[in-house]
Amino acid sequence: MENGQESVRRAGGVGAEASARTTGEVHYPVIGVPMPGRGLLGQYRLYFYTRCLERAGAVVRVLEPEKGIQAALAAGERCHGFLFPGGPDLAPKLYGQEILPGCGKTDPARDAFELPLMQAALSARRPLFCIGRGMQLLNVARGGTLFQDITRRQEYPHMDRWHRAYATHPVELDTECLLAKLLDSDSATVNSLHHQAVDAAGEGLWITADSPEGFAEALELADYPFCLAVQWHPEYMAPQAPVQKQLFEGFVKACRQQALV
Repeated sequence: MENGQESVRRAGGVGAEASARTTGEVHYPVIGVPMPGRGLLGQYRLYFYTRCLERAGAVVRVLEPEKGIQAALAAGERCHGFLFPGGPDLAPKLYGQEILPGCGKTDPARDAFELPLMQAALSARRPLFCIGRGMQLLNVARGGTLFQDITRRQEYPHMDRWHRAYATHPVELDTECLLAKLLDSDSATVNSLHHQAVDAAGEGLWITADSPEGFAEALELADYPFCLAVQWHPEYMAPQAPVQKQLFEGFVKACRQQALV
């Protein structure tokens, strides 16, 4: 996606070149982020992701579905990592199911754009940070399945749009996982903006956090440089819960190491 076909942002400025920056001893890796929606809502969501990544020291390359998957794959070759953002439900046909009552609105164009991008990133072993829908996308890309609606199974509210910056329920972490190391804890309290959840975990994926009801709240991929997926939204929590910033900092650090390879 050369010649201005995608947006590029860098910590401290806009319009950076599409490669890792070096300022003295500081390296700014390039992180690809698929555009998380259309119109003002998409821009609103994008702001929170880019703010967290830029403050952690990254260049953000926005990958736009309208430009086509081939252009995104070409741009992705120059990215040192990828963040897959939240958004609408994935089409159930992608994980071998019919649409069931409770399944929300899907976005076939976004599915068709993000799924091959995810698969290409996995093949290239680029660092991955997958949030909300992004976690479900990772699971489906690895052959896993989803619960299409958890509303009647939940004990805590898992869809609280009005308090997205604040925690609504606890999660327990596997003490040996990357997530526990980044948060320096075996538990956390998180916000929640989902009505779907991982059912069967995909190949090689490890459920590293769960809710009190037993829903998967985080996934990691075994034997992979950096692959972290969380069902909550740390981009909204970071200003009120600074510990959530550590997830972005750990991800950007892994991308920085990739940039130096």
